[in-house]
Amino acid sequence: MKSLAHQERWRKAVLAGAGAALVVAGLGVSPAGAGVPAGAPVPVAGDGPVPAGLLAAVRRDLGLTPQEAVDHLAAEKRAYRTAGAVRAVLPGGKVTGMWFDAATDRLNVAVASEADARTARAAGADARVVGRDRAALDAAVDRVGRIVGAGRAPGVVGWGADEASADVEVRVEAGRVAGVRAALRVLGSSVRVVAAERPRQQQGDVVGGEKWVPGSESPCSIGFSVSGSGGTKGFLTAGHCTNDANQPAYGKDGTRLGTSNQGGSHSVNASEGDFGLVGVDQAGWALSPKVSGHGGGDVTVTGAQDGVVGTSVCRSGQTSGWRCGKITKVNQTVDYGNVVIGGLSYTDACSAGGDSGGSYVTATGGKAVGLHSGGGSATCSGGSGERFTIFQPVNEALAKWGLSLVTSAPQPGTVTVAAVAGQSSVLGRSVSLPNSASGGTAPYTWSATGLPAGLSIGATTGTVSGTPTAAGSSSVTLTATDSAGASGSVSFTWAVTDASGTPPALAHPGNQTVRVGRAVVLPLPVTGGTAPYTWSATGLPAGLSIGATTGTVSGTPTTWGMTTSRVTVTDAAGRSASVSFGWSVFY
Repeated sequence: MKSLAHQERWRKAVLAGAGAALVVAGLGVSPAGAGVPAGAPVPVAGDGPVPAGLLAAVRRDLGLTPQEAVDHLAAEKRAYRTAGAVRAVLPGGKVTGMWFDAATDRLNVAVASEADARTARAAGADARVVGRDRAALDAAVDRVGRIVGAGRAPGVVGWGADEASADVEVRVEAGRVAGVRAALRVLGSSVRVVAAERPRQQQGDVVGGEKWVPGSESPCSIGFSVSGSGGTKGFLTAGHCTNDANQPAYGKDGTRLGTSNQGGSHSVNASEGDFGLVGVDQAGWALSPKVSGHGGGDVTVTGAQDGVVGTSVCRSGQTSGWRCGKITKVNQTVDYGNVVIGGLSYTDACSAGGDSGGSYVTATGGKAVGLHSGGGSATCSGGSGERFTIFQPVNEALAKWGLSLVTSAPQPGTVTVAAVAGQSSVLGRSVSLPNSASGGTAPYTWSATGLPAGLSIGATTGTVSGTPTAAGSSSVTLTATDSAGASGSVSFTWAVTDASGTPPALAHPGNQTVRVGRAVVLPLPVTGGTAPYTWSATGLPAGLSIGATTGTVSGTPTTWGMTTSRVTVTDAAGRSASVSFGWSVFY
């Protein structure tokens, strides 16, 4: 049973926006760290031993007692397993949000319907209905970007989905909040504007830890050792550390270890991400699966893991060493002032200049999560301002250049291809369907049978792309084969429709009269067009929203007044129809 103090610490962390950690199952230690010699690893089922120094960092940075740390990591491990089970039974964006609640030690998911909530609960998660699916939430994030992105709203430092509330959070410099809130008022109450500090991409001239130095510039930190086709070997780091092409790279002892951004095509520091590749091409330097524990025991990497909000993560950097925290946001757009980058994740750990490019691993140490990108002005040693860190998910960098992590052993288990929902496409309209696999021994080789005419699968990426050239329905099977010859498959249907018929149309529902506190359900049926349809609305009364896939306006009005709504439906061919009508909300 957790202590009340521990529950309250974690409840506050979760309410602030916590993240998903990865962990210890069946630790038979009592209590964690007690009686363990300095530097001795603590045994952990599944991911290998947790170095005592890493466990100590978790306890220090997350404010836990020894036994609380062990119990918490075990709960996170269970949550990650549950996350995999939920994604398998609710594919195709049915999960609107996902987060780990440290107050209850349970994985939570937000979904669009009660039926999906029942499915998620059957898979072991706690679920709540939020009225819109992930596609609708992502569409709301895109609408925010079109209004405030690229400097259109001064003071905006970033934006993205909140996994727990299914709202869009927009972060704005103090003093600019009111103006940005006014600009976004058209999007309704599902957008939340908060004051925040502008992040900084971190470099520095501090010497120490596992560092590398780009030419004569300030040092950065090594991320993860990687290998690729054609004998490629090197390590991943931050893209803003590798901007210069063919730059000499030096190791922590001052000797040259290789070349940064070879050919000028191995550095990304733009909307796509913040990651780069340093080639290790000098004799005497060997790739290692280790991440430095800075005196507390190194971590051996066994594979990669996508981060989950609410779980624990630990960061290794040449300036501030081992630091741990919780993942608080994922898939965020960050405006650093000089560059806007999408797809980044936040934690509440600390960092300092020179940590850029460093490693983020699961709290049990086995899985690579990300590369350090930036943070707030408050460092691990103090200072005014906010304390947070930002990382680039490592899987995106691996996929970009077809790289594999250098690991201590082949990844365990059989090859599993992530479930794919039935697909519906339109004749002559391009499609892109990314896929992923786990288990076995990466890298994977992909193949497919039954794809609609005009589509093909990337042998190294697993992404199906192209433009359908014939209408019809087929049964598709995707197969991933690992480097040891083991394979896994997934099957689903793919329908291609001809959108040459009539465009979609909406009937006017008439002006609506409703009352505060009384539930509203207003379906808006569509005729014509080509399914599936996507719905959106502006100007709905506070408390009401529209189902992105159902076209039903529902909810409970919270504020009296009069307003005019505009509802738009878009069919699979991109054709739209809209209707405007009034609302009178009375007490």
